Amino acid sequence: MQMQLELPDSVNVDQRYIQEALMAVLYSSGKVSAHQACQILNMTRRSFDEILPHYGFSALIDSNDNLDIELSA
Repeated sequence: MQMQLELPDSVNVDQRYIQEALMAVLYSSGKVSAHQACQILNMTRRSFDEILPHYGFSALIDSNDNLDIELSA
């Protein structure tokens, strides 16, 4: 799936920031596994765990749904 998002110039964020933030949100809500997020972002699991706090999330499994997703990845 491809998406396009247009932001005003006054919103000073780069594409990588938006990609990481989106994967952090999708991971924390159980929509993607950490493995999937890492593949999409082309980074290691350790790197993904390290960026999560930058977006307000924990690398720790916080729900049974997330645990099930991680175990099936």
